[in-house]
Amino acid sequence: MFLWDLDPKGMAEVIAGAGLEGVEFWVETPWYWEGGRLEEGAEEVRRAFRGLKTTLHAPVMDLNPSSYNDLVCRAALEESLRAIDLAEVLGARVVTIHPGRRTARRPPRGAEREKLRRYLEASIDRGEEKGVDLALENLEPVPWNICAEPEEMGRFLDEYPLLGMTLDISHAVPPISRAISFLETLGGRIVNVHVSSTINGVRHLPAKDGSVDEVLTTLRDLGYGGPLTLELDDKKFPSTLSKDGKVGVLIRERRHLESVWG
Repeated sequence: MFLWDLDPKGMAEVIAGAGLEGVEFWVETPWYWEGGRLEEGAEEVRRAFRGLKTTLHAPVMDLNPSSYNDLVCRAALEESLRAIDLAEVLGARVVTIHPGRRTARRPPRGAEREKLRRYLEASIDRGEEKGVDLALENLEPVPWNICAEPEEMGRFLDEYPLLGMTLDISHAVPPISRAISFLETLGGRIVNVHVSSTINGVRHLPAKDGSVDEVLTTLRDLGYGGPLTLELDDKKFPSTLSKDGKVGVLIRERRHLESVWG
């Protein structure tokens, strides 16, 4: 959500101003999503991000591959397949997808997990066809989410050897021990990391407060070499950030990560 209000050129300018090397493009960014998701729009994104290491996040709003409603499941799959096709156009190395949840706020059953399997199999097939790796993201630890805990994520990764993982640090904490468990048990499958902190239940806040440094140092010590994606929500800042203000926030986050990474 941090660059939510910008077009691709504006995004690239903020990224360059902050001294960052890459970008994760979220398909539901309004400029692209509400602009009709046209071929020329995809080409404009590709041009703006030339020279950047690019990943992509599949659509998740109003979508749920494990939904009680089969039409919602179908829409989630169709949108993910389109995102994988877009990743090929953008030269994105990894597409992050969500595992879904039980529609009723109750623990997921076998029915929801079986729907997720069908979604994963079709998505992995498309990824193989397009030369794109898929990464399943851990969700917030609430009872109705699938793959919010290391054990369940591990079972799905074991079942699908071609599937990677996106570790969302803010989703995994608190406690810190859950995030560390993801790293210690599944570190070899992690291909993307969303970096932010959770403070007093508020997620996707800046990591420069140091509260997730132990996660970052563990990641470093395990030899992780993939993207560190700063996932911040601009609406969780005290006031509306200007474009220059966003550059400043990202510079501070970058410097903190560099100080931790050593």
